Amino acid sequence: MQKIYLAFLGMGGKNGYEETVYTLDGKCAIKTRFVQAAEIELIGRDYFDRVIIVVTENSKNLNYEGLIEAFKAIQMNTDIVDDPPVIISEDMSAKGQWTWFEEILKRIQKGDELTVDLTHGYRSIPIVFSTAIYFLQKARDVRLKAVYYGAYEQDKQNPPIIDMKEFYLINEWAEGVSRLVEDADARKIAELSRESSGFDVKVLNNPELVQALNDLTDVIRNVDIHNVSEKVRRVLCLIADRTSGVSSAENMLLELLEGKFLSMSTTAPINGYSRGYFLIQLEIIHLLLDHRLFMQAFTVMREMIGSIGLIGEKKKIFSSAGKSLRRKADIFLAMLSYDQETWKFRDGNESTVDALRPMFDQMVSYGIEPELRSFTRDLTRYRNGFDHAWTSTNGALQDIQDKGYAFYRNMESVINSLIEREMI
Repeated sequence: MQKIYLAFLGMGGKNGYEETVYTLDGKCAIKTRFVQAAEIELIGRDYFDRVIIVVTENSKNLNYEGLIEAFKAIQMNTDIVDDPPVIISEDMSAKGQWTWFEEILKRIQKGDELTVDLTHGYRSIPIVFSTAIYFLQKARDVRLKAVYYGAYEQDKQNPPIIDMKEFYLINEWAEGVSRLVEDADARKIAELSRESSGFDVKVLNNPELVQALNDLTDVIRNVDIHNVSEKVRRVLCLIADRTSGVSSAENMLLELLEGKFLSMSTTAPINGYSRGYFLIQLEIIHLLLDHRLFMQAFTVMREMIGSIGLIGEKKKIFSSAGKSLRRKADIFLAMLSYDQETWKFRDGNESTVDALRPMFDQMVSYGIEPELRSFTRDLTRYRNGFDHAWTSTNGALQDIQDKGYAFYRNMESVINSLIEREMI
């Protein structure tokens, strides 16, 4: 990993660049015509491993030697300056811009730390290079240290050097929220929260919220379905507590989070196999399918079918009776997986079947049991495929996604039927 300083060298006015004293974080550089020399002096002339200067043919002829002399004036070792500099054409076509992009990219390696000065970026170069920065961060794990602009027009005697890195950080935060919303992955937000010190992320850059988001994504990915609603409530409460005074950009990110998870929240914990319990299960299944967490989605759907056998169960979900409830749910699933005339329940399970039969017969009369039976066996076959790493087939089946959404619609129809019949 190298610490790289990259800057663009322009033409200057009619008489070139004027001498001035640039300032950064309250410190003044020596008088110089070149903001690049001022920045390296103020950051530390021994800080960087490499200096890359981007020029056009005209700016090179006019100002490059002067810049090297300015580096010598601050006692910087000019051996670290790439020779030759990156020479870009003044071609403004798409092809010409792509050439700039390629020339810059090949000078920077994986894991480098990058400090950039855009003060004298030629025409659309700052736009092109902003894209290059984002690409480098993603493709080569480049760490962006600073993006400087020398505001000479603001104060020609003591122009401030402004760090614009925070405007690049908003892209990182947007990606973090996108990963969380699209992939149930809070790791990017956690990483930014640890490292960020620039962009003022009043809500997202908060250890308590980051931990709550991590907890939420863990229960989703681990299919800890009984705890999802509680974790969602925690996240939404923390967001609500900190929404005053946030920026418009940050508020947009928060709205994405709220829109994604609000449907999985409830005003109170769910302790029974009730309407609210099954509706939240449906939300979780849809979320898992959208995130392409198919094994988890199929697991929840299979378990949800078993849970239908527990409707009306007085014992709480979280109780010492969990083991007996689990056995009852498994037997209900088996009752749906095999034709009734082939049932052969033994080892004391007959009494459980007898206990389930009144509700089972009621669902038969309402047409709910045939609907459940129509897809239970197929769903179980797919879930067993995940369980056994598809070793019983020639690889994973190719219609997993389509089947997942089809089974979801089946489950949704069954739950709606149970609600219409006031069984939940």
